Amino acid sequence: MTSTDASISPEAILTPQSLHREAAVQLEKAVKHHRQAATLHDAGDARQAETHASIAYNHAEQGLAVSGRALNVLLW
Repeated sequence: MTSTDASISPEAILTPQSLHREAAVQLEKAVKHHRQAATLHDAGDARQAETHASIAYNHAEQGLAVSGRALNVLLW
């Protein structure tokens, strides 16, 4: 006999919708850091701008990866 874990939340189930939402969250974070990087470049702080650009890149990369997963989710 097997038992199932009743504590699994609906958000934990991978659906195309949840993956698209997560991709959007990551891409919104990327936008925020790109804007901060531009502001820092305007202020002449290239070192901090580079830090924010790197963070933006990582969020964008993660968002695209999640987006790709959303395209591959099969619904039964």
